[in-house]
Amino acid sequence: MPLIDNLLTLYTVDRQVRSLRSRVESAEIYLKVQIRQLDELALEQSENQQQQKQHQSNIANLETEIGSIDSRISHLRDELKLAVNDKQYSALLAEVNTIKEHRKAFEQDELAEMSAVEVLENFAKDISTRLEERDKVKDLAAKDLKTHESEIAEQLSELQEERSAAAAVIPEDVLSDFDDIADDYEGESMAAIEIIDKKRKEYSCTSCSLHLPLETITTLMGNKDTIVKCGSCDRILYLEAASREALTPAEK
Repeated sequence: MPLIDNLLTLYTVDRQVRSLRSRVESAEIYLKVQIRQLDELALEQSENQQQQKQHQSNIANLETEIGSIDSRISHLRDELKLAVNDKQYSALLAEVNTIKEHRKAFEQDELAEMSAVEVLENFAKDISTRLEERDKVKDLAAKDLKTHESEIAEQLSELQEERSAAAAVIPEDVLSDFDDIADDYEGESMAAIEIIDKKRKEYSCTSCSLHLPLETITTLMGNKDTIVKCGSCDRILYLEAASREALTPAEK
């Protein structure tokens, strides 16, 4: 069988293999997206927890400070009762009032920290809800992937055997080139030639619409073992049976 015909056989099977694989690959990509989003939510949750711990630590420190102030105020009040003159009493009272102002500042800071914790706790609930929802989607995606893999396993195995057989008769250098083009164009490694106007000898590549020189047609008509590629998209060109017949001179 001529090289071009062998390539067309490989091309047909290769596209079927890639089509089946793409169904699984799409499911794999979707599952990976869900896993990545779960990881991002888990990180968000961890950061939220760390922030809560920091604010709670700040609250604990502030409560310690307030407790120390309360102890100091209590001690000063005891000293007030024992003051022996107005000057001592006034000094102690001034210190009590100053410390009370400090206490108010610490209380305001504590309220701000408690408010921040409340906001983070509410946000944590939202994160947990989103985690649960995303985890369900991830489980469904994993199940869908297994279903796809199971559905195509037998058919894919058969097609891969057909592809191996079709590839075995192709020269190694041509096969390597074919595979590279197929990888670049998602399996579309070959392109038919369109007859735009037979009388004017106008032809084009059906993949990229590049106008092809008459020499390309002459070469393909004369030798089906010659590889001719499109000068624009680099695909391997071929003539469909109907086009070849239309270009074949009628016998007299």
